[in-house]
Parts: sequence; C-alpha cells; structure tokens
Amino acid sequence: MAESSPRYRSRAFTPVPAWRRWWPLARQEFGGLFASRWGVALYCLCLLPAVGRLILLLIVFGVIRLAPGARPPFSARRGGLALNPEHVEFYFDHVLQPLPGLVFMLLLGTLVVARAIAKDRTTNALELYWTRSITPGAYVLAKWVGATMLMATMTVCAPLVLWCAATLLADDWSLLQATGLGMVRATLGLLLVTAVWTAIGVLISAAAASPNAAMVVFAALLIGTRAIGVVVARIAADPDLVTCFSVWDAGGAIARAVAGVPQQDVNLVGATSLLAGLLLLTGLRARARLSVAGAVA
Repeated sequence: MAESSPRYRSRAFTPVPAWRRWWPLARQEFGGLFASRWGVALYCLCLLPAVGRLILLLIVFGVIRLAPGARPPFSARRGGLALNPEHVEFYFDHVLQPLPGLVFMLLLGTLVVARAIAKDRTTNALELYWTRSITPGAYVLAKWVGATMLMATMTVCAPLVLWCAATLLADDWSLLQATGLGMVRATLGLLLVTAVWTAIGVLISAAAASPNAAMVVFAALLIGTRAIGVVVARIAADPDLVTCFSVWDAGGAIARAVAGVPQQDVNLVGATSLLAGLLLLTGLRARARLSVAGAVA
C-alpha cells in the first residue's frame, strides 16, 4: 500500500499595508495602562480635575442644589472667564494650568509616554518588531499614535465631554451657538499641543538608555524649563520670556492662540521655536538609537 503524500493547501501571497502592521502596536500602547488595577487607578486620578468641573457644571445648571432657591442666571455669576460655562475657557483651562494640568501630565507622561520605547529596549522587544517588517519610523509612529490617543482622552476628550454636557444641560441652544466655534478651535489646539508634548516624550524615550532615565529627563524637561523660564522672566522683568523657555507654558500659549482665547505676556514665536527645536534635537538624538543595530544594543 503506497503511502499517501501530505497535501498542502495553496495560499496566495497577500501584501499587508504598512498601517496594518503598526496599528496593533499603537492599540497595545493605548491600552497598556488599563492592563492593571494600578494603571486604571492612575488614569482615574488624572481625570479628577474634569470630574470637579463636571460637578461645578451640575451646580451651575441647578442639577445639584446646595441651597434652596432658583439658580442665578449667567449674568449674575461671579468669577473669571475660566469659571463661567458661557466661555470656552471653562472647559479646557484646567488642562493648561500648572495646577492641576501640569501635575497630572507629569504623572501620566512619565509613567507611560517616557517609558514607551525605553521599556521595550530593556527586554529586547525591538528586535521582534524589526523582524515583523515594522520599520523604525513605523515603530516610533505607532508608539506616538498610541500614547497620543491615551493622553488625548485626558486633554481633549474630557473637555469635549464637559462641553457636550453643558450644551445638553442649558435651557436653550444659545450656549452651543456662543461656544461652538470656539470649542472646535480649542479642540484643535489641545490636540496639537498634546501631540507635540507626546512626541517629545516618545523621542526622549527612544534616545534614553533606560526607562528610569527617560522618566527623569521628561520630568526635568517639564518642571526644569518652567522654573528656568520663571526665574529668567523675573530677572529680565519680561513675562513673555516664560513661554520662550518653558515647554509647558509654550504649549499652553499655542493652544490658547489656536482657540482664539485672549492672553497676555506670551511670545508665540518663541514658544513655537522652543517646541520645534526640541522636536528636532530629540529626533536627531533618537535617530541613531533607533537603527536596527542600535535598537538591540
């Protein structure tokens, strides 16, 4: 009896687009924080400022009554523009303020963004990505997209949810008409600076020798440049210099400018030059480290 030869099914080669190779990596980077209870707790902690604004909204619109009586109209409410739901500043000002915005950006940025690539290098995971036809550029792009999506849930999506809640709680559509265009511009500005901050953090992670070093450098960049900017501005008696030295304040100035929000003591040219220069320097430093030979070294 003759032995039957094994039969194999013929398969045709199907090229896979580049984005389908790196997109799962971006999705993994986005969901990595939620893989543990501590990560979920950290994320919920970072959303506390938005929750506080939501409670303030409920009080303003009378859903939560702290005292008997009708709620006052907008014209009778006291406080700055950042505390008035009729102005777009109310929905995103807490994101760009040093307190609490910078604090929570440090928490999420150092523990997630700054470790994005450095943690893979310590486990030699970069070699696996190269062998799966993910180029160094596509790998960095995937890490940046995933980290930006995660950070944007705090800096972009949370303000949008607040604004949507306010428009639904308002008595009519006047709030939507008054703040709609401004909120669209604010969303674009917040998304822009979030992408820039995240790109700087990811490139620092790519150039760092270890995850801890990347965390320290990223934290020092945000806090140190702001301290230098404040000191230089006071010595020179020129408040505009803060946005020329501080990475955080430079991003805030650009975001407010895109949103069309009036602001004083800012230098948009200096702020743009600072962020662009940092992107260039960190990109050049990371380029050599992201070569196939250097990635696994």
